[in-house]
Amino acid sequence: MEPFRFVHAADLHIDSPFAGLRDVDQRVADRLQEATYEAFRNLVDLCVEVEADFLIVAGDVYDGADRSVRAQLRFRDGLAELAENGIQSFIAHGNHDSLDGWQSAISWPEGVHIFGQQPEWKTASTRGGAPVAAIQGVSFPKREVRENLALAFAPPAKSDLFNIGVLHCNVGGNPDHDNYAPCTVNELSQVGLDYWALGHVHTRQVLRRSRPAIAYPGNSQGRHPNETGPRGCFLVEVGADRTPRMEFQPLDVVRWETCELPVSAITTLDGLIASIEQSLEDISARAEGRDVVCRLVLTGRGPMHAELAQPGALADVLDTVRLSSGAGSPWVWVERIADETRAELDLDARARQDDFLGATLKRADAALKYEDEAERIREALADMFSGRRGSLPEPTDEEFAEWVNEARWYLAELLESEA
Repeated sequence: MEPFRFVHAADLHIDSPFAGLRDVDQRVADRLQEATYEAFRNLVDLCVEVEADFLIVAGDVYDGADRSVRAQLRFRDGLAELAENGIQSFIAHGNHDSLDGWQSAISWPEGVHIFGQQPEWKTASTRGGAPVAAIQGVSFPKREVRENLALAFAPPAKSDLFNIGVLHCNVGGNPDHDNYAPCTVNELSQVGLDYWALGHVHTRQVLRRSRPAIAYPGNSQGRHPNETGPRGCFLVEVGADRTPRMEFQPLDVVRWETCELPVSAITTLDGLIASIEQSLEDISARAEGRDVVCRLVLTGRGPMHAELAQPGALADVLDTVRLSSGAGSPWVWVERIADETRAELDLDARARQDDFLGATLKRADAALKYEDEAERIREALADMFSGRRGSLPEPTDEEFAEWVNEARWYLAELLESEA
């Protein structure tokens, strides 16, 4: 088999609206509006630059089923450029851009293959025309596909070709994504393919490296504060041994980051702002020329806790930082500053004192250690909120522990300040 290379991308979400950002600077808003388009442009440029033989996009090309005409035309034009360079494209649609959505009457370039609602085989060739891969893929007929589509894939019929499956799915029930087209690594492995080009999970993952390799490239452009770090695609090299070698290639143009900044050693607001500005400079350097949307989380115990608790203090710090960090190019725009600092209190030592606060802290500690004590507090919370526009949702163990810890600190600061 002749060596070849292909690019595996997914979850382009072209024309994503970036909903949920408040008070966005107009320059930032304009940049975000174009970000998914520019990331796709980077994908096309990468395919041409590395002389890929073909491109696979494993679902969610567009952000919505009723895709905009602008998004469709720009996607078509990008694939046309690939076709002009002898690069084929194999496209599946996922839950965001399922086949039942509205589509313009657009003619696709020769060499573009869009999979239908049943798994079907296509043949991929090198740019020189030699067949090298058999690709089997499927698109979502509707947004919510709950059945296991992997079970409908057929074993390969041609052992002389490298066999690839293209599927938008949730492998292993990832809780961070809707459980559409659920399947397991074992089920994918049993089909007999060489490589599974997956989409749907936005965080880059390699679930298995060989026979078959199973991989999510993640999305091409982060779209909110939980999608931090580099985003892009896989460049896959396949040699005569049929072993795929995957190399991540960043495509994103705006990077999302969360930065934790300890403030224990900071004693003035000037010092805090200087520390934030230095952190933002470091983040910008790591982004390698990209713009950055950043969320800052202030942590630690110290005098800054009382300063930040003053009315309007945190908002004023945010405004000051935005003015200083968002003016250049590339810019770093601070989306939010979260105050998770604490007062200079030793709760463990305070809990050992024989007074009301000490007894309260001991009770809170017991709720974190003993199930019967935790259950009493859960029941009290349920009774308290019963009938008030619905009941309180049952918290997870992690949420319950967080509530108890927040209550410990709130009571300690409240009662100590009044002592």
